[in-house]
Amino acid sequence: MSHAVTIPKLGLTMEEATLVEWHVQDGERVEKGQTLLTIETEKIMFDVEAEASGWLQRVAAVDSLLKVGDLAAHLHEAPGHHAPSASLDQAPPSAPAQAPMPGAAAPADTRLHAASLTTTTAGERLLASPVARRLAHERGIALHQLKGSGPGGVILKRDIPTASVKPPAEGLSVAAVATQRRPLTPMRRAISQRMMHSLSSTAQMTGFGRIDMAAVTAWRATLLAHESGLGVRITFTDLVLKVCACALLDIPEINAYIEGDEVVQLGEVNIGLAVSVDGGLLVPVLKQVDRLSLVDICQARKALVDKARASRLTREDLEGGSFTLSNFGSYGGDFETPILNSPQSALLGIGRITDEPVVREGQIVIRPMMMMSLTFDHRLIDGALAGRFRARVRDLLEQPALMAATLR
Repeated sequence: MSHAVTIPKLGLTMEEATLVEWHVQDGERVEKGQTLLTIETEKIMFDVEAEASGWLQRVAAVDSLLKVGDLAAHLHEAPGHHAPSASLDQAPPSAPAQAPMPGAAAPADTRLHAASLTTTTAGERLLASPVARRLAHERGIALHQLKGSGPGGVILKRDIPTASVKPPAEGLSVAAVATQRRPLTPMRRAISQRMMHSLSSTAQMTGFGRIDMAAVTAWRATLLAHESGLGVRITFTDLVLKVCACALLDIPEINAYIEGDEVVQLGEVNIGLAVSVDGGLLVPVLKQVDRLSLVDICQARKALVDKARASRLTREDLEGGSFTLSNFGSYGGDFETPILNSPQSALLGIGRITDEPVVREGQIVIRPMMMMSLTFDHRLIDGALAGRFRARVRDLLEQPALMAATLR
């Protein structure tokens, strides 16, 4: 008797996924709950776990594009049922391989046949999985500098350093760097398609504003002084998330979108947070932010960001957003014109906080200032309404005590 390992459906619109890495070798014993493989959809990378214990027989190869429900592997109750000739990631017919016994080592070229081979100028043979090869290229890391932890020395995703290497020295000729082509990843392809769809299907406009962050900076300093008692470290992003929730309660027309010939007015304040991850951008959603305390927001935000960067987000984590916050100040940006996270009608971008000279009561003083960018769908939101929302966000950040009047 055997158990089928299939590609799960992770979202209502998901149709296919790419198998990016196997975590268990062909013919190896696995236990229920153990991670078997990683797939990449248009939104996330997801680890598929074993729903039963047994001996693994792979059917799909790394880099395969599979439909939802397609067979990826079998889990057999006994090792004798293993049939390596049926596995797509075994050696080709010209190089047949015997079925490995449990615990026995198999040749590297039969265990990770989907890894691609590179030969260096010194004649060194390198095997690397497609995911590892892509990450190494994106980070400017030479494969021959790495030691693979996979079977037979295969370089895997976990072997790629997270930091990029320094750019080439000035004396290096541009011609020495070869031009390369690579296909779009499912995530990058989805981002491309959705950004173009968002721009072509909505009337987008961006308005800007400047916020004096002196009061909220002092408020945060007080919160940091009580960090041990609160149990969390409140960030400026947490504070802006709370302010956005309060502003959306005050001006609920922003918390809506157009669907066909109707306006959908949302009853919950669910705020998406743009998170930069390897290879793209994800927008996990904090649910019912208006009902959360700052401590709750901080904990929920950190959990979602950690899950996003560990490729652990679920379908529920990515759905239901009614508004989006993008903190481009976290990577040094001052202001941008962000694109709407369709079908939402508004997105607030915030820049870095910098000390600037401003006029207060006829005197030039130095204040911590922050730029904000509100992109909105002009089909639903007029400039005056968008201006009211920006003003409300500014007022709440410049006078944090006003939030008490908004809290339910």
